[in-house]
Amino acid sequence: MGFTFHIGELRVFFPYDTIYPEQYRYMCELKRALDAKGNSVLEMPTGTGKTVTLFSLITSYQWAHPELGRLVYCTRTVPEMSKAVEELRKVIDFRVEVLAKELDAGSEAPKGLAAGHILAVGLSARRNMCVHPEVSKEGDRERVDEMCRQLTAPWTREKKTASCVHFEKYESALGQQSQLLDTGIYTIEDLRVKGMDKEYGWCPYYAARRLIQASSVVVLNYQYVLDPKVSLASSLGGAPSLPGGKMRAGGLSSIEPSIVVFDEAHNIDDVCIESLSVKLNRQRLDQSSGNLTRLGNEIERVKKEDASRLQEEYKRLVQGLRQAGQIDEAMADQLQSPVLPEDLVSEAIPGNIRRAEHFIALLRRIVNFCRRYLHVERAQCEGPLSICHKLEEDAEVDSKSLKFCHERLRSLLNTLQVSNLEEFTPITKVADFVTLLGTYSQGFTIIVDPYPEAQGIYDPTLILRCLDASIAIRPVLKRYQSVVLTSGTISPLEMYPKILGMSNVVATESFSITMERKCLCPLIVTHGPDQVARIGEDESPSLGFRGCCSMRGSRSSAWAVHQPSSVTLGLVCFFTSYRYLEQVLEKWYETGVISRVLKHKLLFIETADVVATTYALNLYRQACDSGQGAVFLSVARGKVAEGIDFDRHYGRCVVLFGVPFQYTLSRELRARLEFLRQHYDIKESEFLNFDAMRQASQCLGRVIRSKRDYGVMIFADQRYARSDKRSKIPDWIRHFLEPGHVFMASDLAVEAAGNFLLQMSQPFEEKTGVGASVLTPQALQELQAEDSKASDSKEMEKSAIFAPPLKRLKLNLSTPPDPPSSNLDAVSKQIW
Repeated sequence: MGFTFHIGELRVFFPYDTIYPEQYRYMCELKRALDAKGNSVLEMPTGTGKTVTLFSLITSYQWAHPELGRLVYCTRTVPEMSKAVEELRKVIDFRVEVLAKELDAGSEAPKGLAAGHILAVGLSARRNMCVHPEVSKEGDRERVDEMCRQLTAPWTREKKTASCVHFEKYESALGQQSQLLDTGIYTIEDLRVKGMDKEYGWCPYYAARRLIQASSVVVLNYQYVLDPKVSLASSLGGAPSLPGGKMRAGGLSSIEPSIVVFDEAHNIDDVCIESLSVKLNRQRLDQSSGNLTRLGNEIERVKKEDASRLQEEYKRLVQGLRQAGQIDEAMADQLQSPVLPEDLVSEAIPGNIRRAEHFIALLRRIVNFCRRYLHVERAQCEGPLSICHKLEEDAEVDSKSLKFCHERLRSLLNTLQVSNLEEFTPITKVADFVTLLGTYSQGFTIIVDPYPEAQGIYDPTLILRCLDASIAIRPVLKRYQSVVLTSGTISPLEMYPKILGMSNVVATESFSITMERKCLCPLIVTHGPDQVARIGEDESPSLGFRGCCSMRGSRSSAWAVHQPSSVTLGLVCFFTSYRYLEQVLEKWYETGVISRVLKHKLLFIETADVVATTYALNLYRQACDSGQGAVFLSVARGKVAEGIDFDRHYGRCVVLFGVPFQYTLSRELRARLEFLRQHYDIKESEFLNFDAMRQASQCLGRVIRSKRDYGVMIFADQRYARSDKRSKIPDWIRHFLEPGHVFMASDLAVEAAGNFLLQMSQPFEEKTGVGASVLTPQALQELQAEDSKASDSKEMEKSAIFAPPLKRLKLNLSTPPDPPSSNLDAVSKQIW
């Protein structure tokens, strides 16, 4: 199973017997970016093996270039992480098998890394990795984190009041200089099995955090790379810098020869913005005051019982800042001696936050200032510098002290031996708020909204909103050699480097899906049978929905009309908001649409409750498996639209009602649009259309998950027929959009969809060779030969442009004319 081939000088190990043409093209572009040590933005259709393509190329590149660092593969959910690690396992197992077969007879077989093995681990939250018999039963993430800290904190282990046997075995293994695990590919579940095994028995979470430092491939969540608060604990590739911190010499200032891949990166700018945004309200500020009171009492108690702990805290803070790269060794040595005059004026650690009681007093003044600032009757928006100026005037807080509040509070909580950190979340949020406020003067805005939920409900909210997505990803771009953004729906490609501040972008390519038959049927429905235009929430979607529901058969629509109970078909509908979904359901109930649908199919609805939605999804799949079929009503930008696949009979048709624009009256969105216009020259309409169309593409991409799958995609809104919307549909979808399917009535769309489903139900044999949708090794060699000929012909065409003058020049030099005669005039002599 599998084969190897070459892209240039690179030998690629591919674990399957055949390869898709788009997979080969994808590898070529990715290799070009890695050769140039640059970044890339690549779009590849869903269901075409993007994950195995990435792992095959990059691990082969690591094998050919041992000096290359690790691969950091970032994804969003635990199921996606598990799927990715399983694909990686197939790639490495095939490579080991091939290398073993190529050994000379009688030679000793190498082991470990020399045999092609690697160490690869997945890392997730404690809730997903814990194996403690009591803690693992808890479902709440915050509760699991709190119980884990109470069992693993150093002061708890010293008192021996309670402990975790798995963490103790982990510490014991480290003390014995154990490498914890041999080379291999380990999913989260594999690590949990090792943690419950008597031979190993260590904590999977802490073992994974330790193993990622020695791993060749790491699979984890976006937050471990982008969120500075989480990345501090992950120890990924060394100690990361704090916000606003300075790179230490010889450390993070040099680029690491590693590769970071963000899979499903169509919403990466939103992830970056959310990781650096903080919300505060009156309730949270009141809780912060309670936190400060408790910390003050705890400080007084500790001062009486153990004053040395507070004396050592300052030294630990200095060492922590040194390890994080904010101060160098010389500065750290100076700060260790408090009698030096430089210590009193040093900017690294301002004097008003060094003593614990002084720091608590500073936080109390900040909380009181925020309370006063929230007393507004109208919404207002200000920049960070304006708020910092008010803090200096009203609360007497130096802006230089703000940027160290997060690190100072963390150090204080450790000194006071606080295990239940979740209880101090309110004051931690305040510290995060002022740290970001003091670190960044641009790219942020502060919004005070007295009525955030609804008009008339006074609950003022203070929002520190990040407007520049490039701030969060900038350390990643500066630190790593190559960053790859990839997704099935990441069009338009040119927008992402602009809003993320990506430079040295070598490859930006959208690969179309190669199919021997038309397996996709995108339709743009602009009006009903009465020729009345359908636009967003103003339309009457019952007509379009009745038409879609009449497509009951995966094989024959006519047969489905007569025997709907025997047809297995999943129909998924997406709406622009929960409010719109509720209005449509109310209209359908009044007009009797729902009762007619329920005669043939069950109806399931996505809600804001995650548990209820998961239960509805399971019932929906059971209904499709049973042969009855079902309809699932969902919401764009929701859980179902982002991470749930409706492959095969679970989704033969997907309908999107309306264009999923953001709420344009949102003050946060308005502030970001203004920032993009001023700093990136991106017009408001351009960004709104870009954001809406990537969400629309994500919804419609749920319907097809492989080349053998097929489905109907219906854009139920006439605005999709406009060029500004249609041009932003991914190329691999727009490629199948026929001119006659752009301005369609709902009844014609039903007929077209029925004919398509009937055609797809017919037997089909896949072709082989060049031009086929699946390439054998021989066909791939033929394709490479054709590409080589095409490349050579292009080079010849380029050289031919300069060939005539070169030939004339050569002729003049090789056959010089006779010397000039003496009777030539002076001008001829001068020319000669």
